[in-house]
Amino acid sequence: DEATKRRVYKRQTEDARRRGVSNCPLCAIGHEVQRTKIWEEKEMDADHVEAWSKGGETTESNCQMLCRTHNRSKGNR
Repeated sequence: DEATKRRVYKRQTEDARRRGVSNCPLCAIGHEVQRTKIWEEKEMDADHVEAWSKGGETTESNCQMLCRTHNRSKGNR
């Protein structure tokens, strides 16, 4: 739901800013310009850490926000 996405985005973004990395966890481990980019909420998609199709629950603890490029390339992993 939207409230969960907003809470996860806020928490993830605050943590990323403290660490000086991108709020997209997959961008943050890269070496390119996006490594430190802070994406706006509207530029990100909610993602199940453990895929829903593999039994991952739709809960805040199993949610992460990814930039759209990474979320769409992740697929069912």
